[in-house]
Amino acid sequence: MPFPSLLRDVILLRRGPQDMPYSPRLLVLVCGASVLLQLAIAHVLAIPGDALGAGLIGLAFNLGLLYLLLRLRHVSSRFVQTAIALTACAIVFAILSAPIVLAVGGKPPTPGTMTPLQALLGMFALPVVVWKLIVDAHILRHCLDLPFAGGLLIALFWIIAELVLGAAIGGPAGAA
Repeated sequence: MPFPSLLRDVILLRRGPQDMPYSPRLLVLVCGASVLLQLAIAHVLAIPGDALGAGLIGLAFNLGLLYLLLRLRHVSSRFVQTAIALTACAIVFAILSAPIVLAVGGKPPTPGTMTPLQALLGMFALPVVVWKLIVDAHILRHCLDLPFAGGLLIALFWIIAELVLGAAIGGPAGAA
């Protein structure tokens, strides 16, 4: 089955990471695409700072955390397929949310400076964020042999960890 069809099925919760091809080369390509997407978004939005450094740190954090979780569950052989699924899905969701981020005007403002239009546009982003959380939980549930609630809990903590890392390095560490 072609990769785009597999990716679509993972996003629609029809397949899991175990259905992704085991291809270290594809993983490198997907990771490269993720960093390039982050660079493009940072360029279009004129986000100050080192977008390449932030993208590489975020990617290393995500891949490292995934490897650690898989290692703790004694299923590290699932790393390549799971990393492909998580990273490729993150790319899709970053692309889906890009028009909303562009319409808002870049980096989300603080709640006190947000205009009513920005708040409305933020509400349009909420379903994309929730669906990404569900897809991440679905992927984690399969790769870690957990119930969906366990995958959801890990996905929630993962997002919080990405936000903390992004704030610490001054950029969106886990944007794609």
